[in-house]
Amino acid sequence: MLFDLHTHSKYSIDALSKPETMLKICKKNNWGISITDHDNMNVYSRGNVKKIAKKLDVFLIPGEEIRVLENNGGDSKCVGEIIVYFLKEEIKPSTFKDILVEIKKQDALLSCPHPFDWPRKNFKDFKNNWKEFNSMEVYNARAYYAGLNKKSQFFFNTIFKEKKISALGVSDAHTPEEIGNGLTDISANNEEEFRRAIKKGNTKIIINNKAKIWHHIQTQLARKNMIKER
Repeated sequence: MLFDLHTHSKYSIDALSKPETMLKICKKNNWGISITDHDNMNVYSRGNVKKIAKKLDVFLIPGEEIRVLENNGGDSKCVGEIIVYFLKEEIKPSTFKDILVEIKKQDALLSCPHPFDWPRKNFKDFKNNWKEFNSMEVYNARAYYAGLNKKSQFFFNTIFKEKKISALGVSDAHTPEEIGNGLTDISANNEEEFRRAIKKGNTKIIINNKAKIWHHIQTQLARKNMIKER
């Protein structure tokens, strides 16, 4: 089954997609999805996204993209972002060490998004902490420069050739039309099979497209509430 494991809904400050729109796109294409909004799980707690996914028979994986902070202070510097799957409760931005504690409490899976994407919040300490991760994004359709994904691919091939860490292809969609730009093929029809495949490194990247300049512009317009969700 194909999954888009990094997407954003209207509950991310820089995204425009309505949850129901996202799920309908996935239903049409027979894709599984994880909605991984920035520093919140409001799409799961406030909306009826789980109910809609069940009705449409869409494989939905609860997730969140979380800022990693240098230390636990109100104005602490962000040192990157990570993505966590199968969360039961929202995790607030914190130090990597503290986030790891919460991940283990919730029996969740840890992934590294856009690991070498320096224009964005790439987790620079990933190289020193890769053993804590279950997966990493090798292809992110929103990586502005092609070389960033190539660097991820080289790192994965060099470091993880014999390791059990999964390579992911994701869209990082902030608009409906971006969903599916990057996908991951995983032989899984339920949560247990998905977890097993990720932990064993049994995944395959599917590259469909790359985000266009207009998609990046829409992200900035969304931040300023200058464009409507859809």
